[in-house]
Amino acid sequence: MDQRIEALAEQYRTRSAEPQDVDTSISDLSKKYATRREQHLIDAAAAAAAVSVSSLISDNTVDMSKVTPQMEEAFNLAFPNVELSSLTERTPAEIEGFVNAWKGKYFEVLVRDKLNAGEWVGDISLVPGQTATLAESAAQPGWDLQILDADGVVVEELQLKATKSLAYVKEALDNYPSIDVLVTDEAIDAGSGAIENVFPSGISEAAIADTLREPLDAVLDSTLEDLAGSIVPGFPFVFIVACEGRRFLMKQSSFRVASKNILDRSIATGVSMGIGAITALAGGPVLAIPATFLSRLAITKYCNKRALRKSIEILNKHLETKTLSLQEMRAQRVPVA
Repeated sequence: MDQRIEALAEQYRTRSAEPQDVDTSISDLSKKYATRREQHLIDAAAAAAAVSVSSLISDNTVDMSKVTPQMEEAFNLAFPNVELSSLTERTPAEIEGFVNAWKGKYFEVLVRDKLNAGEWVGDISLVPGQTATLAESAAQPGWDLQILDADGVVVEELQLKATKSLAYVKEALDNYPSIDVLVTDEAIDAGSGAIENVFPSGISEAAIADTLREPLDAVLDSTLEDLAGSIVPGFPFVFIVACEGRRFLMKQSSFRVASKNILDRSIATGVSMGIGAITALAGGPVLAIPATFLSRLAITKYCNKRALRKSIEILNKHLETKTLSLQEMRAQRVPVA
């Protein structure tokens, strides 16, 4: 771009009778484009930074790599009509409610799988030919787990409670006194071990809860991130307004020019940030940085080419007019300064 401006300047030097004024005009034009190029480089960097930070802090997805088949099965048993990934749309308080219900089903799945694997769960184990099975419905009254013999006959039924509340255990026994209750360690520590028909499982309720929260860490910790995420994307636009406002206050540009520059720079920055956001969703925040930066520069290059072409057309018209005027003056033998 600078070469084209210099070439235009050379035409003025050879054809104009006022080289000093022409050089000043061309120099001003060159400085204008150099300043604009620097501004757009800063805009591109700010847009790329905003998109990358926003994509990082808004990455509040459920980490499915930390969800085991047992955890997924338990969630589907507890919430057959809810997708685990949809928890990203819930508030932290709502998610805690899901975890509490999920925790109970996960405890049931763990107990079933341990028994079927031949392990002891507290004082309970299966004899050869027996299997443990869970209730198909989350609303199954009474028992949560059945132990069946080789012929499918029910040998024993159990209530399973992942809780630290002694009152909750007593309520379960009051409602179904003929069905024994298998509880987590915290309930035993709370005193339920002294209650008849209540048995320890050797499984910690706190450990279960921590396991289930791990894939949800990004979602549960999203409160401050959401606040930051609402601020960071607007930073490039605030920066643009501040830059152009400063130039206007220092009388380096008119209000009309400042307003137009704010609009042009904001549109270009917004488009590039949109491209970066789409790239972040498709390929991650790492790819969003170059995508945003390069697209912003590409938009700048295109706009500058159009502006330069228009400026050259205007200057060429002025050059043609000036040359014609000089020729007429020479033809009339009018002294030219």
